[in-house]
Amino acid sequence: MARLAFTFLIIGLSFGASGQTSEKINHEGHYAFTPLKGWNARISGTDSYVYAPADGAMDPWDEKLEFSITSGENIELDHAFNFYTTVDFPEVYAQFELINQGEEEINGLPAKWAVFTFSGQGTASAATASGDSTISANLQALFYVIKKGDSLYLVNGVTEKNLFARFDSSFRTIIRTFRVKE
Repeated sequence: MARLAFTFLIIGLSFGASGQTSEKINHEGHYAFTPLKGWNARISGTDSYVYAPADGAMDPWDEKLEFSITSGENIELDHAFNFYTTVDFPEVYAQFELINQGEEEINGLPAKWAVFTFSGQGTASAATASGDSTISANLQALFYVIKKGDSLYLVNGVTEKNLFARFDSSFRTIIRTFRVKE
């Protein structure tokens, strides 16, 4: 009997140590997601941000996921996705290049995704040796459009291009916890 209780304890600990934290609810946006352990979530209005653990002072970019919501009234998922990947992103992102795309279902909701690269500029938290705080990098992003009723939920995960393979799985794990809260 003690062996049986010990076995259940080990099984329970295994399921409890899944690497995810508690669900975060964006009440204004009517959705929820679950960050990975060590990732920090911030909610602001209908937008949410999930930041990867810091890599140290030598990492000038914050690897993160951004969740947002926009009106999708009278817009099909395919049309919205094509607009972002063929019109909007090529205009907004310098040196935009679509790498891969696909579709899947996330907790019963239709979704389309794309992986793309682009050239980005930002401001470093500390000035460089030359005194300039502007930095440039080749970035890679994972973008999802999730459709529910008249709403489009947009999720964008961005990292430096050379680090994308390291974060792709974590980004997708968090995105796949996405749920609409009615």
